[in-house]
Order: sequence, then structure tokens, then C-alpha cells
Amino acid sequence: MQEQHEVVIVGAGPTGTMLAIELGRRGVDVRLVERRESRLRHPRAIGIHGRSMEMLRHIGLSDDVRRAGGLPAEQWSSAGYSTRLRDPSLGTVDMLATAERVAQARQISPELIGWCAQDIFETRLRRHLRAYPTVSVHYGVRVTDVVQDRDGVTLTGVDEHSGAERTVRARYVVGADGGRSLVREKAGIPSRETRPLGHQINVCFEADLAPFLHGRTHILYWIINADTQGAFLTYDGQRRWAYSWGYDPAVRSAEDFTPEHCTEVIKNAIGERDVDIDIDGIFFWRVESALSDRYREGRLLLAGDAAHRVPPSGGFGMNVGLQDAQNLGWKLHAVLRGTAGDGLLDTYEAERRPIAEETIEQTLENARRATEVGWIMEDPGQLAAIEDPGPAGERVRRRIVDAVPGQEPQYWSPGRQFGFVYRDGAVVPDGTEPPASTVTEYHPSGFPGARAPHVWLEKAGGERVSTVDLLHTDFSVLAGEEGRPWVDAARRAAASHGVELRAVVIGDCAEYTEPTGTWRTLYGLEPSGAVVVRPDGHVGFRARALTDPATAEKTLEEVFDRLLALRP
Repeated sequence: MQEQHEVVIVGAGPTGTMLAIELGRRGVDVRLVERRESRLRHPRAIGIHGRSMEMLRHIGLSDDVRRAGGLPAEQWSSAGYSTRLRDPSLGTVDMLATAERVAQARQISPELIGWCAQDIFETRLRRHLRAYPTVSVHYGVRVTDVVQDRDGVTLTGVDEHSGAERTVRARYVVGADGGRSLVREKAGIPSRETRPLGHQINVCFEADLAPFLHGRTHILYWIINADTQGAFLTYDGQRRWAYSWGYDPAVRSAEDFTPEHCTEVIKNAIGERDVDIDIDGIFFWRVESALSDRYREGRLLLAGDAAHRVPPSGGFGMNVGLQDAQNLGWKLHAVLRGTAGDGLLDTYEAERRPIAEETIEQTLENARRATEVGWIMEDPGQLAAIEDPGPAGERVRRRIVDAVPGQEPQYWSPGRQFGFVYRDGAVVPDGTEPPASTVTEYHPSGFPGARAPHVWLEKAGGERVSTVDLLHTDFSVLAGEEGRPWVDAARRAAASHGVELRAVVIGDCAEYTEPTGTWRTLYGLEPSGAVVVRPDGHVGFRARALTDPATAEKTLEEVFDRLLALRP
């Protein structure tokens, strides 16, 4: 008898594994398949944005990931620019340089950015999958075919060890299988790629570089000199490093980058010959972007790099994928359980594709701006002069120093991380416009489609709880002190729709209080107002005030119909 599953996810990188967790914690039967058997050879990403850390907080992993990463955000929060690693910094961009900036970050979210090398992060996510008995994981399986019909999808996979072929059935298949996605190919979905901005080589290595850091605790050390222009990335603040630089494949092939040659390049970047370099791996990649025309074709859906490839400037790639999983997880669950219409899955693309497009544009702008500080510097005269102690060198270095402050959007981006708004999808507009966030400025809002703002609440006895901790897995209602009718009506409407609901009143005599009195201001509510928040933490509906208690239940019945795609 052919094996059956509700969802099969192809690809167990961060996006696919997080989607399996999102579905597993809701009791969905999931099969996760991955061609790789071991952890990544190349750590790749390291930055986990605050919004993604909130997702990890929901599943009890944020503290574990921080410990595993070993790089406390308050200490490791900067990028520096030098001619060589041994030399003093020409300039620094520090996300959390001051107590005021740290306080600002903590006002936005209960979670700061987390640093954890992707190979370690994936290991933590995979280990956490064991908590969900409805999720089965199969490594060493190469999917060779994906065929959908009216009732489901048939996948064919080959065991990489035995060569045995096996087929399984699923109601839905999600391709989280990277930029060269087989699922996307079988779905017939085009992906529009930009011309590569450049070709890069990452060399992962171990070395004691502490003598050349001079006490600096940068995550990134940008290097600009006549011999090499690239960046050191620390993975543990101690011995694990990568050095990344550009190359022209028309001039040098991959075979030219032997371990011996790469060692010479790294020593040039350090500015020291007497250092032991132990190379772990060499990885070639292209600086490019891509965006799929669609995220869905029938029962086939795309997530992460299969749907979009985001340039690395700003560290958004993995984070956008994690948030795809957050958005898609609750929607697949609702459709599978029959509480939502099939059209809810169409809102996944309607909401997430514009965010990917905007993020790609921002990262391309970050990359363009990075040329101002010498990244991809092509003028041989300037490169030759950059280390000259005289006036010619001073002019080149001054150009870089003056351009460093303009790099801040690449590192400090709360408006992009928290301020994106779903305009078209599973939301009920209220006729207002949200305050516009920029890349570096986040303006919290209870506008439908926005991420519900973080506010510290107090329970009886003085325990502090973030609104973020109340807003996940199930639908939620937050109501002002005079909004009890919204809570009662929401519970009845949710019950009639077969969905779980958490509803709370926030006020002086309620279960939760908010001592500063700012939560209603942030959410744009009167004392009798309320918001309905979706399971992914985004506001689905806002009623600024309650005009007629008798109509509250009818209003919320219609709201849940809209949010669950049960009516237009």
C-alpha cells in the first residue's frame, strides 16, 4: 500500500525544517525529505533577525540558539572596514553601539538579533523536530519526480545509498529545495533571475586571528587593499572563520583556487604571513537575485530559495524563508482541517511575494551602496594608493571613512524586519493607512496586515509577558478594557468556524495590565476597540471602537469568513 501524508516538504534547510515544525506543532502529518545526510559543510548564513528570533521564541528555541551561536548580540553587533585585518578600522557600523540603541531594539521586540552559524542552526532545528510525532524525516533521499493530479501529489524518490526507488502520496507538496528547485521545475513555474552582480568564493577555515583583532568584536571585517578586497566573517568569535572575495570566472576557473592559493589570499587579507590557516572548505556562489512568477501551482507550493533568491547584503535570505514558513504553516493547517477555503493558500503568494520583491530591491541597493566603501573597487590607482601613508592614500581612505555611515541600512534594518505590511491577502482592511516605516525606522501599528506590535504586559502577581508571547499558533483577540463584548463575540465566532482562539482583555481590572498605557496607542484603539491577530502574529482585523455590541458577533463571523477565505 502506498504511503500517504498530508504534506511532503522537499528540502530540510532552515525554511523546510521550520515549516515542518510549524505544521508539526499543529498536528499535521508531515514527511520531510532531504538529499543531504550530514550537516552543511559551509556554514553560510549567521544572522537571525529579531522577527525570526520571535518565531524561535514561540517554539522555545531562541535561548538555545543564542547559546549555540556563542555571540551575544550586545557584544557582537558591528561591522568594520580596514585595509587589512591587522590594521585599525577605518570606520565601523554598530547596530547596538549605545544604550539608547539597545533600548530602542528592546522596545521593538523581546528578542534581539541572534548570531548562529547556519550549520549549527540547522542542527538545532532538526533536533527540535523530534518533539513532533506527526513529522517524519528522511535524509539521503533524492526526489526525482513530482506529479500532481486532482486528488493529490505523487513523489518519486531514490535512496542515495541503496538506489532503491520509492513513491509516496501527499495532499500538498512544498518545494523548499533551493534555487535550482525540482518542485518548481515540475510545477512549471518560471523564475526570473537577474544578471549576476558578481561571482564570489567563500573559504571556510580555522585559525587564531585574535592577535590581529585588537579587541574588536565585529561580525564582519571588510578588507580593501591592492591584493584583495573581501570580508572576514566570524562564526564563533574564536577560531571558525570564512573569508569571501570576488573573482571573474572569465579570468580564473574554480580549479585555480587551490587550498594553497586560498591560504595566500587569506594571509594577504590578514596582513601577516606567520599564521596557521586550516581550510575546511571552498564554496563558489553568485551574487544574484531571482523571484518566481508564482508561489503556487495547484497542490505544489514554493518556499525559501525555491521561491526567491535574495542577495546577501543585509542578511535577509534565510530570514525571508523562515517567515515564508510562518505564513504558510497556519494556512496549510487550516485548509487541511477544513476550517478554511482553498483560496487561503492563494493568499500565501499574495502576501509573501511582494515582501520578497521589496527585500530584493533593498538588498540590491545595499550592494550598490557597498561600492562606496571599496567593495568591488575596480580603480587600480586607488587600490594601489590605499595603503600609502601620504596624501594620495589619505584621500582614498577618507573616501571610505566618509562613506561608512551610509552603510547603516545594511546592518540596522528594523523597518524592513518588522514593518512590512500584508496589503492583499487574509486581511480585512479598515480604511486607514499605516505609518510608513523605512529600512532603518520601524513605526509599530495595529493596521490590518501589520505585525502586531510588541508591548510588555503584566499579569496578576507582576509577571511580565510580551504580546508576542500571546500571539502564535492560534488566532488571538486583544481588546481594550471596555472591549469585553468583542472577546465574547470572538469566542463564539471562532467556535462556529472550528478554529482555536485566545482572547484577552487588557486594562486596569483585567487579567493583563499595561502600566505605561501605550498599548492602545500603538494598536490605534479606543478603550472599546479590539484586534483579531492571525496565528502568524499579523493583525487580520481591527475595530477601533465598539459602536453597537449587538453587531459584534455578526461582524466577527464575517471577519473569520474573510480571514479563512470562506467568502470573498
